Amino acid sequence: MFMNVWYTAAFSKEVEQSPKHVRMLGRDFVLFRDAAGAAHCLSNVCCHRGAPLSQGRCHEDGTVACCQHGWRFDGNGRCILMPGAAAGAAIPAAARVDAYPVEERYGLVWVMLGDDPAAAAPIPEFPEWGAEGWRWLEYEETWDANYHWAKFSNLDYVHLPIVHGQLWNGGTRPPAHEVEYLDDTSLASGIYVKTKRAKGLWSMLRKAETEVRSRLRFYLSGLTIKVDVEIGGAGTGMRFIALDMSTPIDERTTTMRFLFGRNFLTRAFADKGHLNRNLKNIREDRAIAEAQLPKVTDIPEPGALMTDPEDKMVKEYWAILAKLRAKGWQIDQQAASLAEQRGEYQVIPSPARRVDPSNWVYAVVPRTDPGAGVGR
Repeated sequence: MFMNVWYTAAFSKEVEQSPKHVRMLGRDFVLFRDAAGAAHCLSNVCCHRGAPLSQGRCHEDGTVACCQHGWRFDGNGRCILMPGAAAGAAIPAAARVDAYPVEERYGLVWVMLGDDPAAAAPIPEFPEWGAEGWRWLEYEETWDANYHWAKFSNLDYVHLPIVHGQLWNGGTRPPAHEVEYLDDTSLASGIYVKTKRAKGLWSMLRKAETEVRSRLRFYLSGLTIKVDVEIGGAGTGMRFIALDMSTPIDERTTTMRFLFGRNFLTRAFADKGHLNRNLKNIREDRAIAEAQLPKVTDIPEPGALMTDPEDKMVKEYWAILAKLRAKGWQIDQQAASLAEQRGEYQVIPSPARRVDPSNWVYAVVPRTDPGAGVGR
């Protein structure tokens, strides 16, 4: 798992007046809103005795209070009030918890988990969200699978006819396609295929065999995949978009958040059928991801089995993660687990630690040696 990456922590509608606990990268966090409605994310573990802030309450001054002694923390993670302290007592410098950059985009709360936000890949731009003529649906599941297996469920074209029965021009081999880098952390690939007349309600879109363009993109931020299909046929402008974001809860569990958009049949009566079409594929992918072994996996070593076209996108995905490891951003999970066995709690470092590395109660998670050898 990697730090200095933007992840989706929740749908915006889930963060209301009460603090919300979320777990990401094997650590615990609390989401809450201040008096102005701005969302914040702090380490959930109080610096005093380790009580969960998420079991406390929010106050009108924009703070979240610990459930044990009522210490109040602002959106920057600083303790600003200790109700039980002696009159005139100074608040200790170490009375603070890590606070992480937050943005709300696309109805989601995004959190940059790390200490170097300037170096993190930006949250991708999806201009279709909120644009006139588009209708969007939200969906979320938690998979009993590591985020690599979960991500691979959508990161290639080859599995579509095998898993979902979506044939390419009547066969299982997809048309020739290449992978391009949009930038250092984003990939894209596209294909054109002949499709048959659509069935059911969607027959209103495609009444005969036509050519359909599909575009697949991967973005590091959110571990996001964007599938953009001109579902009515090339040149019709009728598009379906699926966005799926993967957030590692830990090495073995992943929260999958989906946004499904369409600029056709945009009235509510079509929502159920639109969602069910997508859920069919999601459930089929999930069944495989949750059965794959090993349950914990990592960037493959040189010489690992890679084939074309099955691994076109996957190979470049691993290459992007190898770059993150080279920057020292990968969490050394084995060392972190040993620390937990010793009774220690470690946190994801926040930007404030780069400014002032002293006066912190909890140590940061260990990182994998950047020189560890990996292959593409």
